[in-house]
Amino acid sequence: MEVNFEFLTIDEGKQNLLKADTESGKIHWTKSLADYPTARAMQRLNDDRVLMGYSRGYCIIEISTGKIIKDCARWRNVTSAYRNPDETTLITGLNLEDQMGVCVITLDQNDEVLTTQSCEGDYVRLMTVSENRYLLSTNDHIMICNNKLKTQSILRAEGFLHAWKSIVCPDGSILVSAGYGAFMAKFNEKGVLQSTFGRADELPPEVKPNFYASFCRINDGSILLANWQGHGVKNGSKGRQLIRFNSNGTYLNSWSFPDDISSMQGLLIL
Repeated sequence: MEVNFEFLTIDEGKQNLLKADTESGKIHWTKSLADYPTARAMQRLNDDRVLMGYSRGYCIIEISTGKIIKDCARWRNVTSAYRNPDETTLITGLNLEDQMGVCVITLDQNDEVLTTQSCEGDYVRLMTVSENRYLLSTNDHIMICNNKLKTQSILRAEGFLHAWKSIVCPDGSILVSAGYGAFMAKFNEKGVLQSTFGRADELPPEVKPNFYASFCRINDGSILLANWQGHGVKNGSKGRQLIRFNSNGTYLNSWSFPDDISSMQGLLIL
């Protein structure tokens, strides 16, 4: 029996946030992101709330309706946002709070700045957090830092170009989406590259991998990945938009919503 996946996705091409599911292929609601430019990162907070980072800060969205219920918009060049278990919020981006380079701001529960850390760099996309380690996607490598932004290790794989997201799996291994490299990479807990998967020659021709963006690892270990197809509003039929791999990296299936979605980039499985 095929599993149904309900999800939120950021359509970068049309600048929309959508809720949809794979079984029906229907879009449940669509929210324009015209007022929330370059939205990228999403994090589920509870049954009906999701945090989304965008260029000016972050907002909180009602999952059931798409309604924006909070907006914290105070910066430029924000690329990611993350809510800690203690209700502080991390804002990641470039040249924030009068500091240069890659910056991470910690906000208290009232969105007041507690700290701003920075390190050298001119590119960052998503940041994920694992046990006080920050995993920052910085173009051709993943920078793993402590919470003072002191580098602990760097992950590299040939072909990383605008590498988008990394996560730590329960066994300590690390998965990375390679951006324009259009593959997934798996590193062991010591940061040694173990394998890659999802390359064009491993997939049906209709998938047409272009840019591997956000992804989610679900409870059975399988991976659902957004295959971004380019800027603009007419990319919906260029390739499969949502790809699923099993825990070993073997292709399972894929879906597309060509009439409603142009370029799937952000992804959150509900």
